[in-house]
Amino acid sequence: MRSVLYVATLLLLPFQLWAQSPGCSCSQALGKLITKVEEEYPGFSAKTQDTSLYRSFKRTLYTQAQAPQQEDCPRILKTYTDYFKDPHLWVGAHKAPFSAAVGESTEKITFELQEFERQLQTTRDSLEGIYTAEGYTFGVKRINSDEYVGFIIKASSPAWQPKDVKFRLFSNHTFSYALSDRSIKKGRYQCYSETIIFLDAIHMALTRQLPKGRLNETQLKNQLQELEGFYVKKLSEKTALLKLPSFEYQHVATINTLLEQQKSILETSENLIIDIRGNPGGTTDAYARLLPYLLGKEIRHTGVEFLATQTYISNLERYRKSLDPQASTTGLDQQIKTLKAHLGTFVNFNAAGQPVFIEKVKVAHKSPRRIVILANKGTGSSAEYFLFIAKQSSKVKVLGTPSYGALDYGNAYLIDFDCPPYELFMPTYRALRLPDYPIDTIGLQPDVYMDASIADWIAFAVTYVES
Repeated sequence: MRSVLYVATLLLLPFQLWAQSPGCSCSQALGKLITKVEEEYPGFSAKTQDTSLYRSFKRTLYTQAQAPQQEDCPRILKTYTDYFKDPHLWVGAHKAPFSAAVGESTEKITFELQEFERQLQTTRDSLEGIYTAEGYTFGVKRINSDEYVGFIIKASSPAWQPKDVKFRLFSNHTFSYALSDRSIKKGRYQCYSETIIFLDAIHMALTRQLPKGRLNETQLKNQLQELEGFYVKKLSEKTALLKLPSFEYQHVATINTLLEQQKSILETSENLIIDIRGNPGGTTDAYARLLPYLLGKEIRHTGVEFLATQTYISNLERYRKSLDPQASTTGLDQQIKTLKAHLGTFVNFNAAGQPVFIEKVKVAHKSPRRIVILANKGTGSSAEYFLFIAKQSSKVKVLGTPSYGALDYGNAYLIDFDCPPYELFMPTYRALRLPDYPIDTIGLQPDVYMDASIADWIAFAVTYVES
């Protein structure tokens, strides 16, 4: 679970930004990409069982690659990796995946910005306004009784231009948002004091600039910290809330410090709500210290098996050289030796060679009696594995919607496939629960589905655990 869900966290590279000539022709690049995936992608055989369909698909791409315009080649390469429907498999350049931005029609607003700004001087609508968020300035305007349109006023990304429609807000508190590649992400939004609109599935807070919201600077800072940050707080005499928006490596120390500082709340609260909506994953180390509060004495892990390739061996050898010379590398050396002895086959590093392994857990002396985990479509990768193991506990229930679905193939690396600056991001293992229990593109299912009529998930969760 070490790999991060990069599809959600990296800035996708629009095709129109492609300016550097690659070191290969498009047909050469496609051929080398196909060879690399066919020989080294752990999911290749499982996802190409219809061989005639796959061969036909390749022939079509080879034809398209014979004489493309320069800007078309990234699209052709992306079409190939998209065939496998694996969020941990993508092609790109400069450490970012290609998007599908070129050729996609972008809807634009039909009214003038100056007219909209004049209207805002007298509007009494609680949502209409000009907002800022992470490199964007947005306008939000009501277009009918059930819908608002969010459009670009200014954007740091050249993929988006003024007047482009970026999102829509609906009266039932749902939204649709166009990501960098123009794919649509849906979720729920909440409004705070006519100042903040928070889009949960993409973990974005829009701050109202005009008209000014009702929160002062201190209140705004505190509210944004609560929405976007890591924290523990008491919601009632019986129930506490733990917010964990990310499990990425840079947040491990923050999470460990938080759990230590708030240990008394975790131990004395009868109920605990853990909110990981929008958490894109990262590393299992991020939640290791939380597990004693959730689980019994054992965790049943489904194992994984690595495809032994020279590329993966070379990556491990480079990693070994980067370690402190005083650090022990006995385990890593044995893994490298095993992979070299089994090139081209799958290797299970579990000492017993079994598809599962049992981890012993030192159970917390005191812990909550009932635990609810809130998850949604933005919960991915190692955050999904947190759900997978937490659901083994009889005192844990997952509330929300199906998660992202990126857990079947993992431990992904950026790979140079000899056509610079093109790069391939590809997993190195497959889960041994396959094919019986697939999660990719499906997601982990909640125990209680949170339908669109539930506006406040936290309030619902409190009622659920205290009833």
